[in-house]
Amino acid sequence: MKRFALTLALASFAIAPAFAAMKEKPVKVELGAQNGSGETGYAMLYPHGAKTKVIVHLKSTPKGVAQPDHIHKGTCANLDPKPAFMLKPVVGGKSITMVDASVADLLKEPMAINVHESATDLKKYVACGDIVAPK
Repeated sequence: MKRFALTLALASFAIAPAFAAMKEKPVKVELGAQNGSGETGYAMLYPHGAKTKVIVHLKSTPKGVAQPDHIHKGTCANLDPKPAFMLKPVVGGKSITMVDASVADLLKEPMAINVHESATDLKKYVACGDIVAPK
């Protein structure tokens, strides 16, 4: 009986992290247009353990232009100009990047996803969205 109890206890320790990861849900970040760009959309943050898959979807993007996007500390209203995490550029309205931070880490402090007009005009922001925990 002791052997069974020990086996059961060890199994529960092995299974607990898997259940914890399953409880984490994707987070949707609404991206609003900035500087009259008309570019709007959303980003989905999908938990992958200690990493997060970030998928950005934008409408009304210019054809054939790669638009750099990043996760920054701060909010869209008060953005730290230095990126915390680089994302693959938005091309044709979409970007997919695996980030070396968990969704929980991205929610610990104010952060935002920011999209730039182009690699040659990084100072012009075309879309931004604050990363906030779902309610």
